[in-house]
Amino acid sequence: MKLILIVLAVLLLAAGTGPATPASSAGFGSPDIEAIDSYVEREMRISRIPGLALGIIKDGNIVYLQGYGQADRERTVTPQTPFTIGSLSKSFTAVAAMQLVEEGLLDLDSPVNSYLRWFTMQGEYDAAEITVRHLLVQTSGIPTMAGVQAITEKDPGSLEQEVKALGEERLAHPPGEAFLYSNANYQILGLIIDTLTENGYSGHIRNEIFEPLQMNRSFLSVEEGNAAGMAAGHIRKLGFSVPSDVMYLENSLAAGFIISSAEDMCRYLLMHMGGGSYGDTVLLSEKSAAELHRPGSVPDGPGDYAMGWLVQNSGDDTIILHDGSTQGFNAAMAFSPAEQWGVVVLTNASGMIELPAGPISLGIAEFLRGNEPGGNSRLPVLIYLVVLFFIPVMIVLAAISAVRLPARWGRKIKETRPSGFFAVAGRVVFPVLMELSVPFLVFILIPGGAGFPVWNLLALFHPDLVYGLFILAALLLVKALLRIYLYLKLNFLTEPPAG
Repeated sequence: MKLILIVLAVLLLAAGTGPATPASSAGFGSPDIEAIDSYVEREMRISRIPGLALGIIKDGNIVYLQGYGQADRERTVTPQTPFTIGSLSKSFTAVAAMQLVEEGLLDLDSPVNSYLRWFTMQGEYDAAEITVRHLLVQTSGIPTMAGVQAITEKDPGSLEQEVKALGEERLAHPPGEAFLYSNANYQILGLIIDTLTENGYSGHIRNEIFEPLQMNRSFLSVEEGNAAGMAAGHIRKLGFSVPSDVMYLENSLAAGFIISSAEDMCRYLLMHMGGGSYGDTVLLSEKSAAELHRPGSVPDGPGDYAMGWLVQNSGDDTIILHDGSTQGFNAAMAFSPAEQWGVVVLTNASGMIELPAGPISLGIAEFLRGNEPGGNSRLPVLIYLVVLFFIPVMIVLAAISAVRLPARWGRKIKETRPSGFFAVAGRVVFPVLMELSVPFLVFILIPGGAGFPVWNLLALFHPDLVYGLFILAALLLVKALLRIYLYLKLNFLTEPPAG
């Protein structure tokens, strides 16, 4: 879910880093560790990332693990520090689903309501045609913003309640006809897995994925994560990344709230790169693992979204990757089956404008391919800083203008007393409409048109921008009402001057 907003920056946070120590040098080859460290530290400064954990895989080995910056105000990041991994969780859900397929408990091409008989949705398209495969490759027709209400609720319901609430949503397309990325797809999958397994979704992920892969620093509740020293999530406030109490939704584990460390995620990535196996441990057959990485299809041909993974062609190579973002965290992972490299990047800061983990992971991949990474786009940072500057400036100007309005504009209206349609329209109506346009957009048009609590959602990631916009809109509303009052007072509530 990526949207745009509004505003200025003040300072860039420079995150401290410790000495770099490779976990292993086996098979690493030519990439320059010092260059990688310098690259990561530079990107952290530019994007104001407080803490970052990095894992690098080459030729079947974890060759480098490193922590940079701060997990919170008192602790530095290590490769064992747990982070919320956002939508990287989706690939875990896909692995669990494929394990159930191999056990004969799940059929990819069976309808969802074969497993959740009450499942339905609104609209002209038939939700009974949605299959498990449609959910996995995001072609179910469920709209992107379906279920977003749950993210903004202070007391969200159970996973079953949230999936049943989707019954009020309308399908945007016929199932199988178009790609639409939606967390709701993976929430439904999570509930199916929860229903089919003896120990539920969490028990299955823990017993069938975490334990076999020795992912001892990976967790399925925020309580477990905090007890293990989880990094503090950071929110952008006036340009700074500030440690904050951030949202954690246990009813959305399957879509985005698994907790893990860089070291654990490297083991997980090695399983994918090993065709479903990690060392002597087999989680999936090679055929099932390959199915996970095969993009879904729509009527126009193959897409680029596989089962919890995005598949991209890069020259002669294919890169399989995904990024993830929750309030306070941004993560990414990528690997090349042909070139046998993999990268994991976990960070403890996130916004909806800036999502740096993905570009950083691909930049590190260029080092592994023997190339110098090109510069990452600074546009998201620039947009945030410009808007962060623009809103406070506009607030100050609007406040000064409102204070001066009676003395300046009111005095001119009193002296000239415009009459006639064009004079009144130009001197009164047009300024009032211009001032009312911003509060109309902010308080009525945008939230009404979005169909979900858009400002509540954006305030989770950019409270400085959202509340600044509210203040500006309120000031312009007051200014418009003051202008109307002054005009009415001078022209209808007072006697015109004699003579």
